[in-house]
Amino acid sequence: MSMKKLYFAFISILLAFSNYTVNAQCTPDGTCMDIGNPGEICPLTLPNGSVGTPYSQTVTIIPPASATIGGQTVNILKIKLTSVGNIPPGLTYQTNPANGEFAVTTPYTRYCTLISGTPTTAGTYALQIHVIPYVSVLGQPTALPEQVDDTSLSITITAGSLVPTINYNKFTVLDCKPNPFTYNSKIGFASPITCEVKLKIYDVIGNQIYSESMYAVRGENYFDFDGTKLGKGVYIYSITNGKDNFTKQLIKN
Repeated sequence: MSMKKLYFAFISILLAFSNYTVNAQCTPDGTCMDIGNPGEICPLTLPNGSVGTPYSQTVTIIPPASATIGGQTVNILKIKLTSVGNIPPGLTYQTNPANGEFAVTTPYTRYCTLISGTPTTAGTYALQIHVIPYVSVLGQPTALPEQVDDTSLSITITAGSLVPTINYNKFTVLDCKPNPFTYNSKIGFASPITCEVKLKIYDVIGNQIYSESMYAVRGENYFDFDGTKLGKGVYIYSITNGKDNFTKQLIKN
C-alpha cells in the first residue's frame, strides 16, 4: 500500500455541513472540504516557522473511506495516528481525540492535530507520520501493519525572522494576493517545468463554480481570478498540474 496515497487520502486536502469534534488541544477547521470523498488534510502546505518564535498550526484531518492494499480496494474503519517523527526540536503535537484514533463516519467527521511550541533549530523537517489503518475482517476491526509516510508534510524553520521561501524544484501553491479579497485575487503557484495547470473553485457544499487552465512556465505563475460576482463567504480552490494537487481556502469579503 502506498502510504503517501493513504495519508494524502485522509489529508488531501474539506466542509461546513459535516460534523466535527472539539477539545482543548485543537479545533478542526470547519471549512476543510473532502472533495470526492477520498479523505483530506488541511492545510497541505504547513507554514514556515522561525527559531525562537512561538509556532502553532492546526492540521485538520478527514480519514479516507478506503485504500488500495495488495491491489485490492478495502474499506477503512479507522486510522490510528501513533506518532509524528522528525518534528522540529522544540515542537510537540497533540491530537483530537487525544488517543489519535480517527474513525471513518458518514457524514464525515473532522479531526485534528495541533503542532505547537517554540522551535530551537533551523532546518527543513520532513514529518514522519506513523499510522495504523484498521479494516473489517469477518466483521471484526483488524489492524494492518503500521505505515510510515515521510513525503507528504514538512516544516521549514528559519534561523532568523520568518521569511517566506519558494522551492522552484517542485510544484507548490503560493499565497493568494489578496486573501480575503473583495473583487479580484491572484491565485499563485510555483512550477518546476512548463506544463498545463488547472484551477477549480468550489462553494462550501462542494459545487464547482469556476474552472480555468493555463500553460505555466518554470517559476511563479498566477491565475487572475475575477470574483466580483461571487457572494461573500468561504470558497475552496484546487490547483493541479495533473500529478500534484493542492486545495486551499479563499475568502470573499
